[in-house]
Amino acid sequence: MRSETLEQILKVISVAAQRYNHGDGIDHSYQYGVSRVSQEYGIAYQTIGDACRRRLGLNRVGEFKTMLKASFEGDTNKLSNVLLSKTPRFYHDRINDFFSKLTNNRATTEAEGKEPDTFVTYTVKLRKGDSDVLRALAQLSGGQPEEILVEASVEAIKDRMKKAVNKL
Repeated sequence: MRSETLEQILKVISVAAQRYNHGDGIDHSYQYGVSRVSQEYGIAYQTIGDACRRRLGLNRVGEFKTMLKASFEGDTNKLSNVLLSKTPRFYHDRINDFFSKLTNNRATTEAEGKEPDTFVTYTVKLRKGDSDVLRALAQLSGGQPEEILVEASVEAIKDRMKKAVNKL
């Protein structure tokens, strides 16, 4: 399996985890993840779906969804083992690190014991150059472009709100 294919699968898992943690079911979370990754890479939805099934040696997409849901609920063993078995050894640290963060993120959320926030979805368009900078920043920081965009936007919005309130 190529590095890019592995990154696409991990990105599907990451995006789907966000949706699942916000209350979406596993089917919608998976479909949303595949759709977002296919858009980001500019390739067909079916190609990403194929990476999550056939490239992992699975017969049905339902097998992937079952492992995905188990991972979101704390048991990452099956999904991580499938990825480890289908990739060269030099990708294994990346895979183990990814699943460690996925598990730790879940543990942190549970430990906080907070009620989940209500979220509102916005769709934004970026110029190609700005999008390229965002992707490069995500690559350098090991984050996801969406997370960086949200973090920067929320920070800027709060700052602008403080300035507006101070003018009153």
